[in-house]
Amino acid sequence: MLSAKLFDTRIKSEKVEKKEKWLGFFLGPVSVILMNSILSNYLNVYYTDVLDISGIWGGLFISVFPVAAKALDVLTFICMGIIVDRTRSRQGKARPWILFSAPLLTICMILLFVVPGGNDNLTALWIFVSYTVFYAVAYTMYSTAHTLMVPLSTHCEEERSKLSLITNTPNMAAGSLIAILFPCIVVPLIGVNRKLWVSVMLGVAAAALPMILLEYFFTRERVTEQSRMQEKTESKKVSLREQFRCCRMSRKWVILMLYLILLQTVNAMFSAGTFYYCNWVLGSYNDGYTQALFYALGQAPLGIGIVLCRPVCNKLGKERAMTGGFLLAFAGVMICLANPGNLVLVLAGQVVRTIGLIPSTFMISSMLGDALDEVEHVSGKRCDGFSSSVMNCITTLMGGIALCIFNYGISRLGYQAPTEAFIPVQNAAVQNFIIFCVIGVQAAAYPVIALLQFMSIKERYIPRREDNDVQ
Repeated sequence: MLSAKLFDTRIKSEKVEKKEKWLGFFLGPVSVILMNSILSNYLNVYYTDVLDISGIWGGLFISVFPVAAKALDVLTFICMGIIVDRTRSRQGKARPWILFSAPLLTICMILLFVVPGGNDNLTALWIFVSYTVFYAVAYTMYSTAHTLMVPLSTHCEEERSKLSLITNTPNMAAGSLIAILFPCIVVPLIGVNRKLWVSVMLGVAAAALPMILLEYFFTRERVTEQSRMQEKTESKKVSLREQFRCCRMSRKWVILMLYLILLQTVNAMFSAGTFYYCNWVLGSYNDGYTQALFYALGQAPLGIGIVLCRPVCNKLGKERAMTGGFLLAFAGVMICLANPGNLVLVLAGQVVRTIGLIPSTFMISSMLGDALDEVEHVSGKRCDGFSSSVMNCITTLMGGIALCIFNYGISRLGYQAPTEAFIPVQNAAVQNFIIFCVIGVQAAAYPVIALLQFMSIKERYIPRREDNDVQ
């Protein structure tokens, strides 16, 4: 099917062109990023506050199912990495999976919110299955392929930096949209009304399909095309064990993965707790402005980052820029910790924190490309799909663990779900736990992440003599 010209890329140039940048790498990912942003910030809220499933099986379900579901996601990410690496098609090895994921993402997004009630066991089964299918199948397909599009589009480091900046900008755009529309308009309007939640998510899902297709039709895998000539002389498939051996030879690759483990843990805890932090610590429930200010001011510096990130990283180097950035982010977090219930102080700290996170926000795809090139240099092997799956496994597993910890904590400490008629006041233990998840974890992790980046500056990887065995 994919051999038909109908499915060919609309990009014919051997160099990255403008419509590729803005249609394929900028507009294309917006809908999926928007979906993931909504789900990361509000799906758990829908489960705890609208469906009120905190009491299913004595609170055990809401704590255990995220980890169980994410564990399955990890397995599918590994499988998907293998599949991508072994995909040989006219359309490349990653792009076809963007196409296949498009209808699945749309359908599964709807199923996540259309949850049958009346029976706890049926509700639990539906949530687990729909959540697993969305993330373990549909999102895994998309994310594995999407992660590779920058590294596979060009060998040029400068072009990769540009594409990385462009393709990560939708994160800011989607985040800003969610930051303004949801807390100011959508959430106060729909409240805990189940039917309204479903209607809104139907609209989001319907808008996703055509935008995902933009990413498919307006990107091109030039590196894959160049590698096919080498692959013609190589019939042997590289095992997972061999790929891991090749990857760990690269200092860039190892540091990148350690960096991702810490960063994704922090981000997952932050996403899980932010809605609750704004409602129960900083402001009143769905007041329409606290969340908007928290998200919007936290996202606003990223607009500056679009302009300044690349020149700063070019001058200082990506690693140096990130080291300084995470130290600045740590300073911002400490401002928040000085008085975590003071809205003005917390907002100021959020601005400082986000400025510090600008390099890491926009340069991750470029860092992956550099790491993959080093892997190929020291081992002679391209491990694109494997590396993408490892990255996504890290993101997935850390997200599940973080959500499990958060849900278990608030459930055990006495969290009370609101209703249309009653807005409770959360006890001090719940509030302190929420503060720890949103701010405290960042304070512990950012200095360590900065140290990792510093280590990558201080020492460069020098291939060992024994490493030549794999070449």
